[in-house]
Amino acid sequence: MTDTFAAPATPPGESALAVVRACGPLVPRLLREALGLEPTPERARRARTAWYRDLAGGIVDQVVALHYPANRSPLGRELLELSLHGNPLLVDRILADLAARGCRPAEPGEFTRTAYLEGRLDLSQAEAVADLIRARSEAALRQSRQQLAGGLGREVQERVDELLALLAELEAYLDFPEEDLPPEAAARTIARCEHSLAALRAMIRTGEQRELLHRGIRTVLLGPVNAGKSRLLNRILGAERALVSAEAGTTRDYLQEPFALGPYPVQIYDTAGFREEGGALEAAGRERARELAATADFLLLVTDGTLRAPTDWEALLPAPPDPGRALLVRNKADLPAFGPDREDELPGVPRVALSAETGDGFDAFLQTWEDQLRGGLLADAESRVLYNRRHILHLQHSLASLERAREALGDALSPEWIVPEVRAALDDLGAIVGHVDNEDMLDVLFGEFCIGK
Repeated sequence: MTDTFAAPATPPGESALAVVRACGPLVPRLLREALGLEPTPERARRARTAWYRDLAGGIVDQVVALHYPANRSPLGRELLELSLHGNPLLVDRILADLAARGCRPAEPGEFTRTAYLEGRLDLSQAEAVADLIRARSEAALRQSRQQLAGGLGREVQERVDELLALLAELEAYLDFPEEDLPPEAAARTIARCEHSLAALRAMIRTGEQRELLHRGIRTVLLGPVNAGKSRLLNRILGAERALVSAEAGTTRDYLQEPFALGPYPVQIYDTAGFREEGGALEAAGRERARELAATADFLLLVTDGTLRAPTDWEALLPAPPDPGRALLVRNKADLPAFGPDREDELPGVPRVALSAETGDGFDAFLQTWEDQLRGGLLADAESRVLYNRRHILHLQHSLASLERAREALGDALSPEWIVPEVRAALDDLGAIVGHVDNEDMLDVLFGEFCIGK
């Protein structure tokens, strides 16, 4: 609270502008002494141009200064933001002068941590700041913005409110240990518990979707040799990433490349094809392909549509594909020998026909692929809150505690056995956003029940 810390808020290197921030009680003095500006309330949060002068009185640079008083600051403390010319020498000179005036270097994440400690952000919103910076797709950006706006905290608070109501009801009966919960109260409590359990399970299921949006959907191109997987990869990426040849078995090992499919990030893998007469190197490549397929989020199953014999997918796939996580791509639609679809091949798996050579059907393929992700793996991901690994861990612990409470309720145990489990569930929910206020539980308790009646 007594320290003032400072740091650049823009990456190092030359640029048109650079931003330096300082936070702490020295900020008003910095305004007066380094910039010649008065920290008056009417000029708070207003951009002002000034010359920054060092302790010796020498001009360092002309800057644009923004002063945020503590009561109007996004960090909850005095904050100064300086926009200067983006020369690293100027940034270093201003940081050195701020240090000479009593400012220490900020620790990693200290500005955001300060906002959390001062109650300007909850813990999930603080995490969203880092997510917003690291997002690599439009869908991930939307999720981070939703979390930063407090969407995750509001959903968690709904669960907290439900458990506080449940706990208040149970706490009320602790004052009367000789009495059991009446049947109607027990039924109401069980219904509340069941509702919260269902909500927690739904929240936990979003963990995989968030992981997919931030690390990318692992998508494996799989198929026999010479089916055109590498040519399809090149068309997807819009570049000659993989060598293409009429000779079978060109790809011996897998290739990996990032790709944006509409708003979704994809990590796409091109793998070695399958043929019986291949050598040891091709066999090793096929084994790697099977290993990748076993851990893939999505499969693009590429087949040569000019061949009459069905592809031996059992030799390529470690298990039958999930129709919601696979797309059968019938390639070489430009050739005269391209035949009709074989409905007995991978029944239930959606399919498209295209020519990776000419591009015919390619746009329809991309749209089908995107629609399949939106309606399957990432169903509702764009409209709801998604939880990261830390959140999921606490949600799982909360769920386990609440399941034990539900079991105890079903066994008609005394509230004194159930209350600790509900409190434990609340503690884990509180850890997601950073706190649970026990006063909230008391407000619910005294607001809904009259203990002395």
